[in-house]
Amino acid sequence: RLRTSSFMSLSQTFTKIAAKEAKAGSYMIVELDAKKKVQIRGESGVGLASLKSNLPTDKVCWAAINVHGVDVRANVESVRTKVVQINWVGKDVPAMKRMQALAGKEKVGKIFKGVALTMDVTIAEDVTPELIVKALLACGGAHKPTYYQMGAEEGEKVEANFYDPANK
Repeated sequence: RLRTSSFMSLSQTFTKIAAKEAKAGSYMIVELDAKKKVQIRGESGVGLASLKSNLPTDKVCWAAINVHGVDVRANVESVRTKVVQINWVGKDVPAMKRMQALAGKEKVGKIFKGVALTMDVTIAEDVTPELIVKALLACGGAHKPTYYQMGAEEGEKVEANFYDPANK
């Protein structure tokens, strides 16, 4: 399910899914074609569960997902977007093809700009909302959100549990 994509349309798709206005969990998946050019794999979508279901076990891919850090206070709700990059090497990828992960990282890095967190993953079940939140919180930053949202499905909203509830 490869779709031929120019660098411009790849960048435009990334800009669209990474925008503050994008839905929480908006994502895109890319892979290298036979000529080692970055191509969008299928369609972009929404939600961590959907992203994980679209990671093939026999391919090397890269995904970017928009995670919303939502801060809810008495009089205001603010949303900060964080883009998480997933470097995917499926468990059924032959050893010689695993090297594509290194070859494609630089090319993908030119498209996925401003990434807050990068994860190297080989098993989709290892990408959990809780793991993403823990890693984002470890990245630091002056202000922690009340919760992170990475889709509309049950379990795709994770409380940050950083602030005392009385401080809301």
